[in-house]
Amino acid sequence: MRTAIIVLIAAVALVSEARAQDLLVRRDGTQTRVKVLEVSKKHVKYVRYRTESPVYILPVEDIDYIEYPNGDRDTFVPKHKPAVTVTTEGDTLKKWHGPVKVAVPYDQIPHVFDDSGAPVGQLPVYETGDIYARDGVKGIVVIAKDGGRHGVVMSLDETCAAWCSLPRRDLEAMGAIDLHDGEQNMQTVERFVADHNLSWSDFPAFEWCRAKGKGWYLPAVNELWLLGTIYNGGSRVTVKKKVRKVFNDTLRANGGKPLNNIMFYHSSTESADARCSVYSHFNLEKPYTADGNKGDKLFVRAFHKF
Repeated sequence: MRTAIIVLIAAVALVSEARAQDLLVRRDGTQTRVKVLEVSKKHVKYVRYRTESPVYILPVEDIDYIEYPNGDRDTFVPKHKPAVTVTTEGDTLKKWHGPVKVAVPYDQIPHVFDDSGAPVGQLPVYETGDIYARDGVKGIVVIAKDGGRHGVVMSLDETCAAWCSLPRRDLEAMGAIDLHDGEQNMQTVERFVADHNLSWSDFPAFEWCRAKGKGWYLPAVNELWLLGTIYNGGSRVTVKKKVRKVFNDTLRANGGKPLNNIMFYHSSTESADARCSVYSHFNLEKPYTADGNKGDKLFVRAFHKF
């Protein structure tokens, strides 16, 4: 009899727990048990049930409905809006509709050779998607310049961290508004930390990048935008799945983690709202960027110039 009572209590507890979950149903029919954190006109923020991070952010266009434990539903009607982010003219922020520079398609980045077929100069030549391993720096090439002799590499690994862990009421504009060079934003945050007697631990995403060594930084939003373009095969309109697969297979083969297609990644670029920073993702769905709380725990990748 006692055993039966215990089993009955456990069954009731399981039913109660199931009812305490929010059910998120995507337009493709996928159902996920989650804990919804925030619902806005553009995005839904949630964590998977029984977890605290990472924070997932989905455009409402991807969601059919959310059913809550009391039976209520939020149903979303798809709306198509143009992608926007921010750029600067002097000290003034304004909206814009695309990257400043067009990303070079994955399969069209040229090597530079002399007449004998040898690489020009003493520097090796890299293509996007190559593994770079020199002078203690190892990563995958995500931006190639000067015929592949210079560019930017991305860390093989990633983490999940907040942009800033200070209370929202204490946040203020730091001046990290560079859209194209995360290294400049990194230096701005470094000055802010020193001037206000703070610690790098107050800026977890930056701290993680900085811990990798000299030269590593949290990328600016346009650098993430370009990464997303390269990752999809040179376009944000259609995806070349073969390029994605080769890119992610290269990461795995070198002990790294593949990029996440449905998650937002932190950029180092601040929003016009001092309490927010600009996020970006690597999928095709618009908008490609969004403003969000600096305290949100999102995925983080580190960049390094070569």
